[in-house]
Amino acid sequence: MAHAQFDKALAMGRPPNITALFPNSRALIVSGKVVDQAMLRKGGAISIAANGRNIFIIMGALKAAQRANSALIIEIAKSEGTYCPTNFFNIARRVDALCNEMSVTVPVAVHADHYGIKSQADLDTARVEIPAMFDQGITSIAIDASHLPDDDNLKANIDLAPLVPAWAGYETEVGEIKGKLGLSTPEEALFLIKGLNAYGLHPDWIALNNGTTHGIEASGQGIQVDLTRDIHTALKPYGVSGAQHGTSS
Repeated sequence: MAHAQFDKALAMGRPPNITALFPNSRALIVSGKVVDQAMLRKGGAISIAANGRNIFIIMGALKAAQRANSALIIEIAKSEGTYCPTNFFNIARRVDALCNEMSVTVPVAVHADHYGIKSQADLDTARVEIPAMFDQGITSIAIDASHLPDDDNLKANIDLAPLVPAWAGYETEVGEIKGKLGLSTPEEALFLIKGLNAYGLHPDWIALNNGTTHGIEASGQGIQVDLTRDIHTALKPYGVSGAQHGTSS
């Protein structure tokens, strides 16, 4: 990116929490929503979301993105933050420091993945924790209440989505990964998205249980491409992108 273009991107592209936290930074940390909108405008494009469990993974992902001239999402899940040195409250600072140290000029979003809601206690904690996470530099979040029945999943998202800043990326999820109730269906996805839209809530992404296992795939079933296509065909009128979780091996 040319110097003048990069300066313009820095001035326009960094969300308010990032400019407040890092006023003198040259890191182009952007909203996850902006990355999604850029992918849609470009067409036929995706961005990897790398789990930045430590600084070495973050460094490698940033170096690869810079070489490919590609936007990047660096994320950490709620569960990972309990056993990794990276967590929701320091990940943005790590990304910012490494972007400056390595002269990274590609746009990078900082994502709170799988912010899990499994109980009323989780909801109570979330009402305090989600705003605090954005105060510390998170630029998009996945509110994951997929462990709950569909109606409670919807209610949890209705409760918590208003805590996500309007400029930030917002992901929702239907169908528990490794759950006992089978893969997601178009009907379940439509129930969640139409229900949220009725409350004026419009997620940028939806994640599905479409065969991913978040680990070593023992069954050989893998990601169900046809099912994924059918669900997103049903969701097309609602303008929500897909967040595809990975399956190892």
